[in-house]
Amino acid sequence: MSKGRLLLLDDEVGFRKALAEDFAERSYEVVEAGSLQEIKGQSFDFAVVDLRLVGESGLASVAEIRANNSNCRVVILTGYGSVATAVEAMKLGATNYLQKPVSSDVIEAAFNPEFKAKETKSDEIKTLDQNEHEYIEFVLTKNQGNITQTAKQLGLHRQSLQRKLKKYP
Repeated sequence: MSKGRLLLLDDEVGFRKALAEDFAERSYEVVEAGSLQEIKGQSFDFAVVDLRLVGESGLASVAEIRANNSNCRVVILTGYGSVATAVEAMKLGATNYLQKPVSSDVIEAAFNPEFKAKETKSDEIKTLDQNEHEYIEFVLTKNQGNITQTAKQLGLHRQSLQRKLKKYP
């Protein structure tokens, strides 16, 4: 018996296929997609969504997925975690937000709203500068690399934004 319909929305084909195999073995009906266009109008019980998809935002996908099924439990995966994107994901209805690399066991546990990730080790705590840089990168990605538009959105001069971007290669 199926545990439910699970969407794997990630543009990394190898990672997506590996997750699909794991979740199929766990009795989920798995649907794979590399972009939001491939799943328009479909409903799911669970979804695992990469934050950064080629040409689109995983955050926009959360809103679309939840629009078709308000009970869908969505877990966001990212290699570039930040407080800003985590807060935005939760506002849009994501159940949890996890940083890659992560196991299938942890992802499945994260479908539960009461799930809490392990405590961060003190040597993994990011500085304010690192968090600022990640947020700048997020806004820059949202603006498709447009420096002028990103600077305007962040309330910075273009040159100041470029200096901040050079600070962390």
